[in-house]
Amino acid sequence: MKYRKYDHKKDKKAVFRIWNEVGWASKEDSYSFKTFIPKSRAIVSEVNGEAECLVLSDIGDYFYDGAKLKFSAITGVTTSFVARKQKLALKLTAKKIALDAIDGAEVTGLGIFDQGFYNLLGYGNGSYEHFMTFVPSSLKIQRDIPAPERIGLKQAKEIYKLKVKRYKVHGSVNLSEHCSSGDIHENKGFQGYGFRDKNEDISHMILLFGKGNEHGPFRLNLLYQNYDQFLDLLALIKSFGDQIYLCKITEPAGIQFQDFLDKPFKYRGISEKGKYENKLTATSWWQMRISNLENCISKTKAITNVKFNLNLNDPISKYLEDKSKWKGISGDYIISLGKRSSAKKGFDKNLMTMEAGVGAFSRLWSGGLKATELSFSDELKAPKKLLSQLDKAICLPKPHFDWEF
Repeated sequence: MKYRKYDHKKDKKAVFRIWNEVGWASKEDSYSFKTFIPKSRAIVSEVNGEAECLVLSDIGDYFYDGAKLKFSAITGVTTSFVARKQKLALKLTAKKIALDAIDGAEVTGLGIFDQGFYNLLGYGNGSYEHFMTFVPSSLKIQRDIPAPERIGLKQAKEIYKLKVKRYKVHGSVNLSEHCSSGDIHENKGFQGYGFRDKNEDISHMILLFGKGNEHGPFRLNLLYQNYDQFLDLLALIKSFGDQIYLCKITEPAGIQFQDFLDKPFKYRGISEKGKYENKLTATSWWQMRISNLENCISKTKAITNVKFNLNLNDPISKYLEDKSKWKGISGDYIISLGKRSSAKKGFDKNLMTMEAGVGAFSRLWSGGLKATELSFSDELKAPKKLLSQLDKAICLPKPHFDWEF
C-alpha cells in the first residue's frame, strides 16, 4: 500500500466524494472541508491515481491518574465504495498510528462504528458510557442562580478554552480546537447558555442541540470546572422544565446522575415506549491502546508491589510494512509495578508470566477492567496468583475520554 500526506488543493474533491458516498458530508463548504480536514494530520491512499481512503488524526493529551501522556486521536477513517475489501482502511490507519507513535504519541484512541474491526490493530474497548434521558422538571436541585448569558458561534474560541479547562477525570483527553467546534459550526440546532467569572471568562455552560423542537428532546453537553458549577448547571436545566419535556445527557464521570432525579422509576414506567421516554442506556463507543509501553507503565502507581513477565502480542505489525520505524510493541517485558513502575525488555525465569494482547493489556493498564475479569473475556492469560495480585495492585477509576471524536 502506498500512502502520502493529504493535499487539500489536490484531494479535496476526491475526499468530498468519499465523505458524500458514505453519508458524512453533503456540502463542500462545510466546516469539515473548510477547517477540520485541512487542519488534521491527514494521509490518503490512492487507487487509479485518486485518493480513495483517508485517515485523520490529532495529537492531544491523555490524563492518566494525575499524569499527562501524549495522545493520538484517530478522528476519521473513510474508504470509498470503489476501494472496499482491500484492507486499505486497516493498513492506512495502522500507518497513521505508527507515524503518530514515531512523533511521540504514547496512547492512541478512536470512536468505533462497531466492535471488532479496530481490535485487529490492537485497540481494546473503553469503559461503558451511560446515556440518560430525563424530564428536566424532575431534577431535585433547589438552587438560586442568576440569569444565564446566551453563548453562540461567535464565542466558539471561548467555548474551546473552557473545554480545555473543564473538570477532568481519569482517562480524559484534550484535543485541538478544530476537533471541538464541528458540532457548533455545522449544527443549526445549537444554542448555548452559561455564566462568566470575575475576569469575564466563561466559567461554566450548557451546550444544547435540538433547537426547533418545542418540547425537545434536547441533547446537552455540560462544561464546568468544579462541583459547585455543576450544580448551577443542573438548576439551569431544571428551569427549562416548563417547556422542555425531555433532555439527553452523557452521565458525567464520577457522578451517579440518578441521585439528582425525583422518582426516576415512575417516570420511566409512565413514559415507556413513548415519544418522551425516560431511560438509561450504556455502551462502549470508544477504544484505546498503548503505543509506548515503557512510558505508559512509568506513569502507573500501584497500591502493592508486583513484578512479572509480560509476553505481549501486538497485531498491528501485520498491517505495517517491514521498513516501518515503529512496528508495534510486541515482545517480552519485565513489568515492575509499585509506587515507581517500569517496563523493560527481557524475561526472568523466576517470575510468573502473563500472555496478553495489547488491547487487553491496555484495558488493564487504563483501569477499564480488572485482570481476572479480562482473563474471562479478552486476550489475557496468567496464573491465578498473579491475576489476584494485579486485582489488588491496580485500583483506578473507570477511564472516560469525556470528548467525543
